[in-house]
Amino acid sequence: MDKLLTPTTFDDIDYIAPRLRKADIKECRAALGQEPLTVLYTSLTQGDITLTMRSPDGGRVGLCGVAPSPWDDAGAVWMTATDDIYQHQMAFLRRSKDALEYLAQDYRLLFNYVDARNSAHIKWLKWMGFTFINKHMKYGVEQRPFYEFVRIK
Repeated sequence: MDKLLTPTTFDDIDYIAPRLRKADIKECRAALGQEPLTVLYTSLTQGDITLTMRSPDGGRVGLCGVAPSPWDDAGAVWMTATDDIYQHQMAFLRRSKDALEYLAQDYRLLFNYVDARNSAHIKWLKWMGFTFINKHMKYGVEQRPFYEFVRIK
């Protein structure tokens, strides 16, 4: 796509997974009951698009992507990052909406679930134009509160 968003490799996942933000690790475990490395490998091999988010100096700061869903024209969008993303917050925010449009190119609807404990993700998702449609009090393996969110083209 450009120098700040590049196709993800297994090496990118091996670098990012052990450096993920605590909130991302908690969310992954709560929803899926798996370690992030396993989930990210699955996302790369089974997702439609997986991108590595890079800082202006080329460092790897996160991953994002979209996976197919059982519903026509709907994709499960996701994003995870290291704490290094905070050092490049403005570059990240400037590119976020363009990256989302790229991920959404083949979908009419994007959706997913976010851990209710993760206030930073919730704030960012609202800024990105997602609508929160439901609060599931017992979601995922750990049966924790999660919000369901959507964005329709």
